[in-house]
Amino acid sequence: MNVNKRRFYLSAALACMAGTASAQDAGGVQPPLFQIGSVEVRPNAAYTFTYDDNIYLNPDGAALPAGATQKHDFLHTFTPGFTMGAGDYRAQGGSFFSASYNANFLVFQENSNADSTDHQGAISFGGGDKLSWRFDQTLVSQSDSDVTNTQALGRAKRRSWTSTLATIYDLSEKTDLESSFAYILNDFDSPTTQDSQRLQGNMLLDWAQTAKLHYGLGVTGGYDQLDGGQNSVFEQVNTRMVWEVSAKFALRAGAGFEFRQTQGTDLDRENFIFDVGADWKVSPLTVASLNAGRAIAPANAGVNSIATRNTVNVTVVHKVGQRYTASLITGYLGQANQGQIVGGSTGKNDYYFVRPGLAVALTDRATASAFYQYRQNESNAPAGGGDFDNNQFGVSLGYTF
Repeated sequence: MNVNKRRFYLSAALACMAGTASAQDAGGVQPPLFQIGSVEVRPNAAYTFTYDDNIYLNPDGAALPAGATQKHDFLHTFTPGFTMGAGDYRAQGGSFFSASYNANFLVFQENSNADSTDHQGAISFGGGDKLSWRFDQTLVSQSDSDVTNTQALGRAKRRSWTSTLATIYDLSEKTDLESSFAYILNDFDSPTTQDSQRLQGNMLLDWAQTAKLHYGLGVTGGYDQLDGGQNSVFEQVNTRMVWEVSAKFALRAGAGFEFRQTQGTDLDRENFIFDVGADWKVSPLTVASLNAGRAIAPANAGVNSIATRNTVNVTVVHKVGQRYTASLITGYLGQANQGQIVGGSTGKNDYYFVRPGLAVALTDRATASAFYQYRQNESNAPAGGGDFDNNQFGVSLGYTF
């Protein structure tokens, strides 16, 4: 199997495993600021100014808790960081090493009690030929109101650590054996949420019917530990198809069944899961992508609950001349918790967002951008306690040395 295909499948396996983050090199092909041996080092910095009309994502009117109000504020975000790499680290093929780190200093103009410092970091390295492999370690910390994990119950610090090892072994010219192993830790500083850990292993046999059409069949096993809740074991049977329909259009689809056993109960469940996507080069200046999926995970804001999450996301990017890039991102998350619901969490959420933006390349290394984001959530919490609307406007300046 050729190197480009190997890169693609390995990246796909990592994305399905743990949603690993990838460092974005804003410097493009510009020379790095300095180099240590074969390692390029590129510092970067950004400043973002945002107006937010509901910083705690509080509900409207009568649904507000006693003494609470919807609060708006102006936010200043300072983001210094760096990327570094060796080998073919941009495409992450062959033997490579890459690392990135950013610190986000978030300062509120009026509500200083919500100020925070967050960190994002990633390390990746890999290599091999007949047996290709890669290791990824990521840290993402955020301090905000979150629908997926915290049910938007005020701003809360949360950290996600993900360690992933993935391999692909060429069994024959048309057949590969893929495997991956991941450890995921979700850590929350909030009295209404529970930390969780996941151990997961995957194995999948990939067969190339043609150079552009691949099929896969695999199995997954894992263990979810929920602090203060009941742990569970799960097994999955998965299928996959990747089809490069043309030079401008590609499809990928995965589907399977999960069998989950919750310790200490007879609440064994079977669930249909899937992950589909499409990438379309609409024109030389426009690209679009669609991703949708259904996944099962512990509900960090629902004691002894398992969350079923259905997602749809659409992204459209359009180049305007040589310097401008317009984008539109929109999506939906439908989350339902099964099991005991306590501690102020809700059993069901329907969350929507839309985010148009415009970026301009000021120089080869400097960029400016502006965005608007609207978010809305509808839940089945009593008296509309989980419903909210939110508007955000922001501008940003960034520079890569």
